[in-house]
Amino acid sequence: MATRKPPIVDQRQADLAKVDSEIARLGKQMADKKAALDADTRLHALDQNGDLQKRLGSEISTVAGLIDQLRDKRFKIEIGEAEAVVAPKSSAAKQHRQWDIDEKVLKAGPPAYPNIVRGSHADADEVFSEALAATAAYCKAAVFNHFRKHGCHPDQLVELEHVVSHTGEMHALLRWFSGRCGALESRVKELEERSFDYKGVWKADERYKRGHFVTHSGSLWHCEVAGSGIVPGNGAAGWRLAVKRGENGKDASR
Repeated sequence: MATRKPPIVDQRQADLAKVDSEIARLGKQMADKKAALDADTRLHALDQNGDLQKRLGSEISTVAGLIDQLRDKRFKIEIGEAEAVVAPKSSAAKQHRQWDIDEKVLKAGPPAYPNIVRGSHADADEVFSEALAATAAYCKAAVFNHFRKHGCHPDQLVELEHVVSHTGEMHALLRWFSGRCGALESRVKELEERSFDYKGVWKADERYKRGHFVTHSGSLWHCEVAGSGIVPGNGAAGWRLAVKRGENGKDASR
């Protein structure tokens, strides 16, 4: 009986196919995450999920980094034979720099947002700027630690296209959330103007703002238009009747 010869396997092509399969898998993951991020950013500013967008942005960046590493690995496999001829492999292991991570900052966790009102008496001594600096320090340590856990090194080469893409996404998120905060501040201001703010008996020389309430001729009036000297009642456009004066009651005594 003739001996069956084992199949001839092109190890180089097999390695390339394995890398290509992994790149395709991660590419699909990144496409799905980008689609989810895009869907959320198309929602109204008040309906968006900031935590979801932040998480998806971080995951997309991580997957993109892994794809870059695989592409670099694929290229090395492609030119592996040429590398062996031009520069034989050295037996000495490459020494990498260590991540410069502030372990105390990392262990402390993310700082809390200052629980004070901007512009109030408590807003002093650079409270917000110091909190922002502390948050930036933690986020930097957390990102460094993330790459450290995945076996990456600070001296590892990264394609400029990836860096530019990541920076562009960060700028986009900053502009987007700045606009969202502006919309929320406008909404809060509008709600505050609708709050009950009683100013006592109406005075001709007093300047009233929208949302103020006054008493005039026994009735309660709501200021609709900011101004002064506008007498409530008699069809005045600046005031709306809130509570009408009651009729004089009859003496119930017998």
